Amino acid sequence: MRITNNIMQRDQLARIQTGLRQVADAQYRATTGLRLQRASDDPVVASGAMQARGSLRALEQYRRNVDAATARASAEEGVLDRLTDTLMRAKELGLSEASGTANEATRAAALEEVNQLLRFAVGLANTRLGDGFLFGGVQPQARPYEVTEGGPALDFTTTSPRGSLPVEVSAGQHLDAGHDGATVFEDTGTLAALRDLARALSDNDPAAVTASLEGLDTAFNGVQALIGDVGARMNALQVTDANLDALEINLKTFKSNLEEVDFEEAITELVSRQTAMQAAMLATSRVLGMNLTEYLR
Repeated sequence: MRITNNIMQRDQLARIQTGLRQVADAQYRATTGLRLQRASDDPVVASGAMQARGSLRALEQYRRNVDAATARASAEEGVLDRLTDTLMRAKELGLSEASGTANEATRAAALEEVNQLLRFAVGLANTRLGDGFLFGGVQPQARPYEVTEGGPALDFTTTSPRGSLPVEVSAGQHLDAGHDGATVFEDTGTLAALRDLARALSDNDPAAVTASLEGLDTAFNGVQALIGDVGARMNALQVTDANLDALEINLKTFKSNLEEVDFEEAITELVSRQTAMQAAMLATSRVLGMNLTEYLR
């Protein structure tokens, strides 16, 4: 095969273009710190990096869900603590007014305070969180409880809010957002116990006051059980949050190993490519610039 100057020129130009592309690729890696410019450079690596990014986005949503659930549990714990204090005060009043030293006047004064305790408990039941009611169940926009007037002793009405809106805190793991109003204020008998004590005081009936104490004890025990449940949920949320932190670190490390290059390695590669390119261009200029007379010398 006869080698002509045109063939040599085309071959050298092709090699120079290849070298320029290699220098450009090395320069991109050195300046951006990224291994790939486009997915077609390495489809397997690009696919793995895309999956890692998708998992990281999912982790962000899980973290928001955990934060929201933690805020809800913290708010519920505060309500239950105040409800405990309310029941304890009601129990003190009941014990005092069931004794033989109490009379109609003292029970009338105690009635006023118990009515206020009932109002306070209903206020706790209507605690708002964000744009909804904390204990609204599956209908957080509807007001769950109302105080009703109708006599010396106050009463209450309720929509009996039931259900919860579970949140996903990790892949396949869901937690209930919190207790509903019916569980906290009705199933424990809290509001009914306060109402019954108010009625007994209104009737100036020592026996009825004594009987209402059992309902207060039942309500107190029920609230304490709920406090324990909320504490367990908060512990679970803390563990989940720690697991999300660990998983995020692993995913970021995996993604970094796929997408990013070592800076020193990238600089070394760039310098090597540039040196090879300069050498190739120098050799090409000497070969293509040689004529027959220079060759015969």
